[in-house]
Amino acid sequence: MGLNISGLRINKNYKDNLSDLESILDEKLVFEKDVTFEEASENWKEDTYCDIYYSDKGTLVFLAMEKSGIEFQTKKQTTFSFFLSEMTMTFSVNYVERGHLMRSIIEAESELVQNEGEPLEFEENEEDKSELIYHLFEKTLGESFHDIDLEAKCYRYTFKSAEKENNITEPRPTASPIATENKPWWKFW
Repeated sequence: MGLNISGLRINKNYKDNLSDLESILDEKLVFEKDVTFEEASENWKEDTYCDIYYSDKGTLVFLAMEKSGIEFQTKKQTTFSFFLSEMTMTFSVNYVERGHLMRSIIEAESELVQNEGEPLEFEENEEDKSELIYHLFEKTLGESFHDIDLEAKCYRYTFKSAEKENNITEPRPTASPIATENKPWWKFW
């Protein structure tokens, strides 16, 4: 079936600063349980929870694909949101340095659907966008995806949105900068 994962990588470890991570995600996180990296990197994650892995140099948040197709910005960190669906050959990259979108790409079935920003220096050597995702993964997290022990400890959190807490009934905008006029971004897979 292939790997079908999505999420956000940040070049800072937020293990001891969950409130800042909640601000970046725009979600209140409620701890549910410990999980392994193998469980955290499951295919097709639901949108009601996330799994978080902390490396020495970064934070990896596994999210549902619908939540991963947007850019996440911080003023001081590098963020990299992505989705990778080997089953449908759909890839998305949103690479942001210190609050500025540097690169945004969507590739579906070898067709470049979106291409914003200047190509990254190592991009020309990558055969497809999945390789770009793995390269950026290592750059922002400080270790290779394939080198992480499957039994490594991760943390599962459910989302408790701020709107529900404040009894606000208007939904947050869900439009993505990677949607096209005729096709929303989540329809690419």
